[in-house]
Amino acid sequence: MNTVNSPTRRNFLKSTLVAGAWVLGSSSLPMLDSLAAEGKNKAISPFDFWLSMDASGLVTAYTTVTNLGQGTHAAIAQIVAEELEMPLENVRIEHAPVIKQFHRQWPPGITTFASAGFNSALATIAPACAAARQMLLQAAALQWQVDIKDCVAGNAQVAHAATSRSMPYTALIKAAALLTPPEKPVIKSPKDWKVLGQSAQRPDIPARVDGSVVFGIDVQRPGMLMAAVLHAPRFGSSLQSVNDSPALAVNGVRQVVHLPNAVAVVAERYWIAHKAMRLLKPVWQDGAHASINTAEMRDSLLKAVAAGEGKPFPGPKIQKAEATQTAMASATTVIDTSFDVPFLAHAAMEPLNATVEVTATGAQIWLSTQSQTDTQKGVAKALGLQPEQVQVHTQHVGGGFGRRLEHDFAIEAALIAKAAGATVKTIWSRENDMRAGYYRPITAARVQLALDKDHLPLALRLDTAGPSLLEYTRVTNSPASDGFDWTFIMGWFGSSYKFPLFDTRWTRVDFGVPCSYWRSVGNSQNCFFLEHTLEQAARKAGMDSLEYRRRLLQHNPKAIAFVNALAERAGWSKALPKGHYRGFAMNGDGDKLFSGHIVEIAVNKPGQFRLIKITAGINPGVVANPKAVEAQMMGGTLFGLSAALFGEISFKDGQVEQGNFDGYPLVTLAQTPVLDVLVISTGDKPAGAGEEGPPSIGPAIANALLAASGKPVTRLPLVQAGWKLV
Repeated sequence: MNTVNSPTRRNFLKSTLVAGAWVLGSSSLPMLDSLAAEGKNKAISPFDFWLSMDASGLVTAYTTVTNLGQGTHAAIAQIVAEELEMPLENVRIEHAPVIKQFHRQWPPGITTFASAGFNSALATIAPACAAARQMLLQAAALQWQVDIKDCVAGNAQVAHAATSRSMPYTALIKAAALLTPPEKPVIKSPKDWKVLGQSAQRPDIPARVDGSVVFGIDVQRPGMLMAAVLHAPRFGSSLQSVNDSPALAVNGVRQVVHLPNAVAVVAERYWIAHKAMRLLKPVWQDGAHASINTAEMRDSLLKAVAAGEGKPFPGPKIQKAEATQTAMASATTVIDTSFDVPFLAHAAMEPLNATVEVTATGAQIWLSTQSQTDTQKGVAKALGLQPEQVQVHTQHVGGGFGRRLEHDFAIEAALIAKAAGATVKTIWSRENDMRAGYYRPITAARVQLALDKDHLPLALRLDTAGPSLLEYTRVTNSPASDGFDWTFIMGWFGSSYKFPLFDTRWTRVDFGVPCSYWRSVGNSQNCFFLEHTLEQAARKAGMDSLEYRRRLLQHNPKAIAFVNALAERAGWSKALPKGHYRGFAMNGDGDKLFSGHIVEIAVNKPGQFRLIKITAGINPGVVANPKAVEAQMMGGTLFGLSAALFGEISFKDGQVEQGNFDGYPLVTLAQTPVLDVLVISTGDKPAGAGEEGPPSIGPAIANALLAASGKPVTRLPLVQAGWKLV
């Protein structure tokens, strides 16, 4: 999922001087081509290109990576400073406009997911900067009539040591703009980095702290109205009728808009709209799943995995059903465990919102989103427009976690604005956000691990069941494989561990509840299923948890090195006080990416435990900014910790029971123990950090609880498994 395809082609870059700025960009940009054909110094915005440098030496790079708070923009600024040999303070990062010229092959279009942000920038902005550096060197060499090999770029200038001459980039811009960019710009190798690989301050932090940063919910437009939305209380239900009068009687209310599954109140202020919305008593027509209950859903999923009649995963060659069955029959021991995990909400701090202005010729939309291209297409289709008629203005995001990959809320906001005939900002309340959204799929799994006489794996049989998120998501991504939702086997194939034989099966069990990508997607539950199974195998073998893992990683020295480094950091070999226990879990992608946790807990009473210390570790191959990666791992750990301890979206009589953080709590500062993060960089390519943290924290705690009680943890959240955090 982390492969990034570069748009580099022959003549990837073109160079020109327009509007007082030197710009470099893709040769496919029609505005640039037409400018060259006309031969006119027609003023166009440098916003249409990957990179621009103005007469003062300020460099602006345009990225397709959304600022979700993850720190990638700081790493992109480091790329620019690194490749252009200039101070970081001379670099500014802005989001690219949502036009086809900036579309990527992966991630598709303009979108941010799969931990691909840094890789994406390396494939686009880094070559542009490398080309600019080469052209500046060439401009200086031509002016001095010296060999370019004797010219050196540094500190935003070019120097020629033999003649003690130097010239700032600003004096070379015009000459460089006349040169032909190199066809294949060569970016620096990580071993030659001087700025990248170092911890640098994030320029967006001060604004996030003092509140001056503009998120989607902060957008203001002239004459803007506000809308609050009331959705059907059950998924699949539709609006039958509603009396608008109570809402229209509220001073400041302008209009009530009827939608297929919702009612929106448009008013002068949000709280006026929200108050009026609560006065409405819509009549809903229930759908096919109006009476679903969590207990019944769990029961049906567990029965499905017990039956073992699911659809086999279509490949790869390691998938061998008959051989796996034979190995199960001949095994000395079979670890056989059934697990289940619930629906989970994304619960981003910034509620869903969008500001839309619709005219006769097009539309503009301001929002916090991870998925600009899909949003543009979806809104255009809903309004009967062409995608290029919809202008998307990307704002800072107050938490995405996959929810803002969907664009249902943007389409809804566009329809409301069109009906109102005005610029309207639509805001979902927290309750609406939690009860009318997309969720991580509820899932059950039966894991059977066959062991030989030495307690090493012979084969693994996996039966999973749950709804397909690929059926519900509107995200442009890899479709189902022969009808099999591939997210259910994420973390099994390609794992850092090695299993001789696999038989993996999935049973589709749908409940009419919209599902979508949730941070780390299938790994978020599959790491729990896998690591807790391995922990039971280690106990059967009578072996230390880490020593057993090392036996399974003999083919993978990088993974063993990571396990050893994390163990040393956590003090695994040190004796624990009475009543204290440790647990380990790892999420790995072959020999490219490793992350994991070692958790220390104290158990003083049956069913109650305290968190003493969490040691988190990550080796994403190559690290651009160690402190930013550390922060990512902290955030991912706490995100996963909340889910493991308390996270659950449950249903009663077809309705979501949770509506706010009182029913869907997040871990508090008081509940968070010492959290130490180890960041390692031993690879030659970056593999990403954004999806790490959530997968392994839950199973690490579960493994510590297994050590304490001798009983497997087969259900999350832990509060539903009989364990209470104190």
